[in-house]
Amino acid sequence: MARTYLVFLGIVAFSLLISGRVLYLQLKQGPYWRAKAEKVQLRFEQVEAERGSIYSEAGHVMSTSVPEFDIYIDFKADGLLEKNGERFKQNLDAVSAGLAGLFADRSASTYKSLLKKGYNEGQRFLLLKRKVSYEQYQQMKQLPLVRDGKNKSGFIAEARMKRLYPFGLMANRTIGIARDSNMVGIEKQYNKYLSGANGKRLVRYISGGAGIPVEGSDIDPVDGCDIITTIDVNIQDAAQRALHRMMTDNDAERGTCIVMEIKTGKVKAIANLGRQDNGKYWEDYNYALSNSEPGSTWKLVTLLAALEDKKVSLETMVNLEGGQWQVAGQTVYDSEIHGMHEATVQKAFEKSSNVGMAKLAYQFYQANPAAFLAHISRLHLDQRTGIDLPGEAKPVIYKPGSRYWSKTTLPWMGFGYNLSITPMHTAMLYSAVANGGKMMKPYVVNKVLKDGQVIQENKPQSLNDSICSKQTLAAL
Repeated sequence: MARTYLVFLGIVAFSLLISGRVLYLQLKQGPYWRAKAEKVQLRFEQVEAERGSIYSEAGHVMSTSVPEFDIYIDFKADGLLEKNGERFKQNLDAVSAGLAGLFADRSASTYKSLLKKGYNEGQRFLLLKRKVSYEQYQQMKQLPLVRDGKNKSGFIAEARMKRLYPFGLMANRTIGIARDSNMVGIEKQYNKYLSGANGKRLVRYISGGAGIPVEGSDIDPVDGCDIITTIDVNIQDAAQRALHRMMTDNDAERGTCIVMEIKTGKVKAIANLGRQDNGKYWEDYNYALSNSEPGSTWKLVTLLAALEDKKVSLETMVNLEGGQWQVAGQTVYDSEIHGMHEATVQKAFEKSSNVGMAKLAYQFYQANPAAFLAHISRLHLDQRTGIDLPGEAKPVIYKPGSRYWSKTTLPWMGFGYNLSITPMHTAMLYSAVANGGKMMKPYVVNKVLKDGQVIQENKPQSLNDSICSKQTLAAL
């Protein structure tokens, strides 16, 4: 009996200890733990702002955001529990049939079983369907039960924005891609305008990790601005098709096609294609803004310099050496060994003679390379064009005194080698000649709009009102 009493007293003491601890936790530490639990259960989450759209100059949508929804059901919603679940039971068959007809992924009976099970178990946040389109969501809101609203039906839609590009690959590297990790094009350059400002909402997390938004706690997001570009979708389509045809015919590795409005500098189209491992072409990189040796297109610069400095006229004779010429121990070759010797400067240019242009550069500027380089600078070919797109490469123009300068640098520069510029520079240069000598800065965005109001506008900007004299221009 003594042992029994002892055990009994021990149990009583242990029970009193537990009771005391419970009272202490509830009364003394209760406020602290309740606040801590509330912090764990309640959390502010980001509400994504709607990203602005990008349009062509004529108003065609080239990039836009559309909402996409994940659908959940809270079977503890007050409206579902009213009158012993009368609303849910009355609408179960109709809503099951409606969901089956709308999504066509389950039968009506399967939907009915799923909903019935969720209701019986009192699930708080049952995932019904992911990635529901805006059109499907609008139709779903008209179904029986769902149309009563989320407080009475329990149906909850979590929205997120999905970026769409209606024209697919058209101007893909110019319009860009809206990815957090790797944005390109206009999407990147104008991201601060397009992105807007995200909002917040308070979410209560329940068992199983499910979260339910708390009513009246939202901080509304500020939607992004819209962008009106200079792109013409018809010209862009023509440029892209022409580029693809030329690359296929020539078995090219990569290529770009730029269409620029000479009077304004507006870029109406940029097409870029690179050959992939499978042999097909894809718009994988903005080659229009990457450096390369311009080759024969540069001969315009050499001729402009020689004419402007009155070193030659179009009738000046130059010996083309039959198509190959040795200088400083190296040989300059024309693309064809044509056998021509004495020819006018005009004929040398028409025939795109490397020898002819190398000789002009060597004969008139070897003793004073700075004079030739001054023309390059005047034509803005030694600096970025400043186009409003990210990733434009800076030209590489060698100068006397650098480790890359040698006796052959200048003659090779005469026909477009030993230097690098972007195709955008070439387009800008030729547009200036076509524009009466006025060089315009290229740009791809006309306006930034917020709720239809212009908050930023890009207008035609002259980089050089006269790249050369009228006489030189007429000769070119």
